[in-house]
Amino acid sequence: MLARSQSLSLAVPTPDGGLLVPGSGSDTADWGVNLVRAGAAGTPVVQKVAASVLNPVADPVQALTLDNGRLTVTEHDHDLGGTYLYSRTIGTTGDTLTVGSRTNHGVSTDPWPHLVGTGDGRTVIWNEWYGQGDPVPRVLQPKGTLPGTAIDSRRNYVRVWDAEGRYAAMATEYTEEAGSETRVVDLDTGATALTSAQHGRTMWGTTLWMPDGNDAVATPVDVRTGTKGESVWLGPKCGLEDLEAVGRWLLWTCSGSGLNESQGVYDTVTKTKLTLTQGTWETAKLGDGFVVMDVDGELRVTDVRGGTPVTHTVGTVPAGQPWDVDPYTGLIAYVDDKENTHLVPSGVPVSALSQLDSSVAGSVDVKGGTAPWSPRWWLSKPAASWTLVLRNKATGATVRTLSGGTAHGVLQPSWNGKDTAGKLVANGAHTWTLTVTPADGQGAALTKTGTLKVTGATPVRRDFATADGFGEVLTLNASGALTYQYGTGTGSLTGKKTGSGWPTSAKFVPYGDLNGDRCNDVLVRYSSGALRAYRPACGAAVTPSTAYTSLGTSGWTQYDVLTSPGDLSGDGRADLIVRQTSTGDVYLYKATSAGKLSARTKIASRWTGYKKIVGAGDLNGDGHGDLLAQDKSNELWRYDGTAAGKFKSRVKIFNNWGASYNVIVGVGDITGDGKADLVSRDTSGALYRNNGNGKGSFGSRTKLATGWQSYKGVF
Repeated sequence: MLARSQSLSLAVPTPDGGLLVPGSGSDTADWGVNLVRAGAAGTPVVQKVAASVLNPVADPVQALTLDNGRLTVTEHDHDLGGTYLYSRTIGTTGDTLTVGSRTNHGVSTDPWPHLVGTGDGRTVIWNEWYGQGDPVPRVLQPKGTLPGTAIDSRRNYVRVWDAEGRYAAMATEYTEEAGSETRVVDLDTGATALTSAQHGRTMWGTTLWMPDGNDAVATPVDVRTGTKGESVWLGPKCGLEDLEAVGRWLLWTCSGSGLNESQGVYDTVTKTKLTLTQGTWETAKLGDGFVVMDVDGELRVTDVRGGTPVTHTVGTVPAGQPWDVDPYTGLIAYVDDKENTHLVPSGVPVSALSQLDSSVAGSVDVKGGTAPWSPRWWLSKPAASWTLVLRNKATGATVRTLSGGTAHGVLQPSWNGKDTAGKLVANGAHTWTLTVTPADGQGAALTKTGTLKVTGATPVRRDFATADGFGEVLTLNASGALTYQYGTGTGSLTGKKTGSGWPTSAKFVPYGDLNGDRCNDVLVRYSSGALRAYRPACGAAVTPSTAYTSLGTSGWTQYDVLTSPGDLSGDGRADLIVRQTSTGDVYLYKATSAGKLSARTKIASRWTGYKKIVGAGDLNGDGHGDLLAQDKSNELWRYDGTAAGKFKSRVKIFNNWGASYNVIVGVGDITGDGKADLVSRDTSGALYRNNGNGKGSFGSRTKLATGWQSYKGVF
């Protein structure tokens, strides 16, 4: 019971060491003035010295709603002369019931406001008396203040049929006459989700129930899509007076004359109808598997889960006092004749935890961590705890785990695109798994899964144009058109983006993000010996007019190999490997935080025996870039990179491999398994793919295309 304290006075000391204390309590007989003095043994002795000289008048509770463990009431304050809105959070962990502190949401401008809880902490407020007060229903946020925000200020509404989660169903007229309609409005955006010439009556989750054709038939409609479900026939000559929906249950009330007046429950799962009253009907409200009726002031709970209804009484409510049923928790709230609010359990356990609605984007541009992914899941009852695990889809590796405690109505986690170490994850496909534990301990945990495409984080090696996490091949034709050939994640190359105007004598080096704008860059060496780092925007083609940084105006023609293996120095930035033509010596150019290259460091001598040296990315899964080298005997070797900017001793991968290949490209992952693959072109123009195995080697080749001999360069 939530008792109301009637006194705000302070205790007053007496000259003889006593204390005058105003009396208060739930019973007005306790009111008055008490003298508290020390007894013989030091025990306080209380003596009433004056009865109340006032006729105490309690502030009446005018309206009450209880939804998903949130109690919201309006009370008329006699002293201040206004109607105030208050709310409390009710905890329902296991068998323990806890009541949170009261929140004051301010004074109402309507004399008799109606309250509809949405189940996610918000409250819809509307005025029943058309022409009096505010004709526009408003929504109040969980910690907001009155008057709240207009739901749809473009129209006047005569009533709110129901509100669930992010939707409110409202009527523009009382009857289904010309121009009358029910509109379901999104509380987040104010947009109309559904318009119907027939009036909706009740909602559960995203389903609106409405009469269809005649009052004896009720039809569910998904407010997001307008799709109708299976109709329910409520019996002959049923004038549908009222309808409520909770979970699988419908509470129907039929008006009419004689036996046509009836009341009962319909189970939409078993498709069975249970009549509770015949020839009459009572004020009733629906819970999850039970009905509460006000029968001559007694609140009677009827369990309808079985074939035979079972009824018990939970309290007494005076005529005119408000009461409500929480369909999410099974709690019942009512106000007694002393304006005390009681909370009692129904005695009927609610159903297993389920999802009522969700708003989960399938893609997100995290903009470097400043624009988080913010999914929402609306729940059928309170949660004790939850976890959200995000994994890289290709590798299966967990990148981040989010978790939280109790939640009422809606889960709203937020992820900024960073991993557990605080670094931005790789662009591309991720999976998520949500696990929610019910607060009441009833039923299994709820589990939901999905996929999420991340952009605006860390670009994957050689992913230039699509930010899908898959590598791309660059081709240069005889007309100077440089084209990204998109990797699909299924092993093929489909789709293109081209930038024209390049000199065909230029050499192109697909590179990582050199300047820190989260878009991969392309190094271009001109025949003059100049080297530039072109910085195209994410998804944009690279052209000679693209912004660039000069890495040197001459001297770069001394190298016959320029390739990037990925990060070789352990700083998270891609590095450059070159071989000097005259000596065969190999050098490392580390990328710097300023978007340039550091001075070269010699890391190997006289690699003159290799006819191809290819930066291949991380082939063995240790996080460091690796090299492939094909010698003049067509043996293929792998050099594993280290975080110290060097390579380990070479390891042979294949004998007599690739004699016909004039191009070998470490393309990155194009098969969607998170492992670096290889693309090669032979002298006839056929293009092949070798799948990386993630352990430093490759599978057998698969032909991808023919006719690639027309390209002057493949990079």
